[in-house]
Amino acid sequence: KYFFFPYKIPAYNTDQNWPIFRLGGVLLLLAEALNENNQSGDALAPLNRVRFRAGLDDITTTDKDQLREIIAKEQRIELAFENYRWLDLVRTGKAAAVMTAHGAEMKSLYGYLSADSYNVTAKKYIYPIPFREMQLNPTWVQNDY
Repeated sequence: KYFFFPYKIPAYNTDQNWPIFRLGGVLLLLAEALNENNQSGDALAPLNRVRFRAGLDDITTTDKDQLREIIAKEQRIELAFENYRWLDLVRTGKAAAVMTAHGAEMKSLYGYLSADSYNVTAKKYIYPIPFREMQLNPTWVQNDY
């Protein structure tokens, strides 16, 4: 029954999947939310808490636009390889621009990539509604994807 485990799984283990958020990611989301709600001074505390743990100097600017870019860079570095980048890019409206620029670079390096690759547009930000749900709800209109 427990082929992959040399021991039995505890009885209190469940079949439910729980997303795990690291404190650094939560603090950066808080900093982003505060900054976007014109509370840039308050956004510095959670941002600098993450930077302190990493051994980096504090950020002191309270300019909303500068702080937005600083927080975005910090999120990219702090959460690297944790599959949050795409969601961050879509949430901030930067996905098409960033992926198009990245695609241009990749196409110049790798000639086997087709011209159609990396063509990200706003309509690709959403997923299609699953077929089963469309059958259950005939009044729904499929997303344009």
